[in-house]
Amino acid sequence: MLVLYLLLVALAGGGMLFCTLNTQVVNGEMWRAKAHAREVIYRTEEARRGTIFSSDGKVLATTVPVCDLCLDLGRWPKRNSKGEEVKDKDGNVVMESCITKEKEWKQNLGKVCRILHDQFPAKSYEYYYNRIMREYSSSKPSRCLYVERRVPYSKWDAIRKLPGWGRCVVEKTADGDVKSYVRAHIYGNMGENVIGLHYKTGYTGLEGYYDSVLRGQDGQYICRRLTRGTWIPVEDGSVPDEDSTLVRHRVDGKSIVATIDTRYQDIAESALRNSMNQYGGQAGCAILMEVQTGYVLACSSLTRDSSGRLSEQLWSNVACSDSYEPGSTFKTVVMVSMLNDKQIALDTAKRVQSGGRKRYSATSGEINAGHGFTTDTASLPGVLAQSSNVGMCELAWEYYRNRREDMKKGIESVFHFGKMNPDLKVIEPNTRIVNLNSDRDFLNLSYGYSATVTPLQLITFYNALAGGGKMVKPLFCREIMEGGRTHPVKPVVLNEHVCSEEVAKQMREMLVGVVKNGTGNNVYNAVYGIGGKTGTTQGISDKSIKNSSFVGFFPADNPRYTCLVLVERTSIAGRHAAAPVFKKIADCVVAFDEELGSVDLQDSGRVMRPVLTKGRRGPLQTAHNLLGIPFAQPDSARFTDWTVYDADRGVYADYDVPQGRVPDCKGMTVRDAMALLRAAGLKVRFAGQGKVVDQSPKARTAVRKGTTVTLELKP
Repeated sequence: MLVLYLLLVALAGGGMLFCTLNTQVVNGEMWRAKAHAREVIYRTEEARRGTIFSSDGKVLATTVPVCDLCLDLGRWPKRNSKGEEVKDKDGNVVMESCITKEKEWKQNLGKVCRILHDQFPAKSYEYYYNRIMREYSSSKPSRCLYVERRVPYSKWDAIRKLPGWGRCVVEKTADGDVKSYVRAHIYGNMGENVIGLHYKTGYTGLEGYYDSVLRGQDGQYICRRLTRGTWIPVEDGSVPDEDSTLVRHRVDGKSIVATIDTRYQDIAESALRNSMNQYGGQAGCAILMEVQTGYVLACSSLTRDSSGRLSEQLWSNVACSDSYEPGSTFKTVVMVSMLNDKQIALDTAKRVQSGGRKRYSATSGEINAGHGFTTDTASLPGVLAQSSNVGMCELAWEYYRNRREDMKKGIESVFHFGKMNPDLKVIEPNTRIVNLNSDRDFLNLSYGYSATVTPLQLITFYNALAGGGKMVKPLFCREIMEGGRTHPVKPVVLNEHVCSEEVAKQMREMLVGVVKNGTGNNVYNAVYGIGGKTGTTQGISDKSIKNSSFVGFFPADNPRYTCLVLVERTSIAGRHAAAPVFKKIADCVVAFDEELGSVDLQDSGRVMRPVLTKGRRGPLQTAHNLLGIPFAQPDSARFTDWTVYDADRGVYADYDVPQGRVPDCKGMTVRDAMALLRAAGLKVRFAGQGKVVDQSPKARTAVRKGTTVTLELKP
């Protein structure tokens, strides 16, 4: 029996020795690696993404801290030093919680709900109040109630510092720190399509194109397990094959300066939105470009959703992504190609009346003769000024009927049909000229059909004419910033000569004539001068649906800027839907451009002034100063906070707010009207967009405090 026992002990000891040797010697490396993996991890230190600035020095997009607002509303039994539950004199267990001073906590609950509602208007004050109180009043309140996610850090910190709320606001959850970082657009949705947004597949716009520049490089360091769930950086170099806790340095992303100017972007968006609200349209864009550099100073892109709301879509940038038949704005392209061919002269007279297609071929149908002709024939400037389709067909039929391929190649040599590849991450369509075998397609091309273009391609062509024939690529980034230095993004030339300087000059003069004497005369300006072309294309199945556009340059004598406005699927011609938007943008640019500061904004003796006739004196006076317009006031002015324009005397007089009666808000912005009415103790509701055109109750009606005044707004 003893021998058997000793044998068993020997076998067990041998097995243990074998296992020990196998673990430490044979498979030692494998087990040490597994232990290392369990006790040591690699932590990432996220790089800070670079900031996107506007060309006028404003922050367009940056990384900001946000916090999830979580509340600890739980209650638990109070215990003494021995771990025993503490009871009151009635024998009930005393409960305690993070809300050390319940009275102060309840007193400030309203402030918390107000802060949250102001930050997230879609959720009411009552929503937050009821949610928090419902959880607080339950038998087992949550130790981590998620009230709202991604609250700006400043708001979260303000809540945390309210009396009674310090320990209630949770700073760490089971998922980690409540603080994180998100990308924020400082100016809301202004220029979103250009700045770019994050999507499942990455960023769009500038954020996407310059992602490698903006994102930087994440840092990486080593941590060792201290206790369960607690890790500390390795500092003693004890980790195998590692000399330091740092594996890779963190490198923050570089910042970039966009070409967008917030002043011009704001006016482009508001003018385009007002036009589309007034005249309809499913989509639209307004682009402002600098002639010499190709820098895009403003690019607004709006699309109407199923509910009728206008907004900027995530991937759909109308300026770059929408292709359409340009119509009469393409006549300029056709004329340039013809003048390059040197087969026609400017004074060539062509028939502009009687638009039957049978004159050219057996194809039936009518061609639009044009607008405002009193003669049967006109020279090239007249054909363009009055936008005669017949005149364009006459030119094409006489000179290119038997060499249609030459006409097509001539157009392709001056117009960039290839993808523009702007420095934005966008989806660009394929654009082209259709096959010209049929007479219908051949004649259609001469006046802007049978070809598709994008707005960005078309403005690039007009920009080349404004610049003497040199075509430059549209750019949306001006500079890349690194370590206190800037690296400019230099202009890129696409075509040194789309035409000679002489032809470019001739075309500019003709386009100025379009505005002065032709279809664009509703935006004529005798001060700085505009040259441009209207365009309207009709739908194939429904001719009441139109694409309306206007594209041109200013100032007329020495062009510095090119602008294009397009409104898709509207019922109004480009002369009315698009041209006025162009004019508003041009007026704004001329007023703000310091190099054009000597321009006196007067038109035939009539001083141009802001359209607001009533409002706060300070902002109105500032607007006049920025535009270089005198802010005339009567000698008797007492300089009250509010002022009203007296058209008879041409001055801004005092406006005294009536006591106990409804103030007159007509002619004000909704912001000023709301401030004035609320100061009088009245509530406000409004409908529409633009200025106040009507109100109920009427002005000077006797009312009590708390009465609701309804405002009607229109552009």
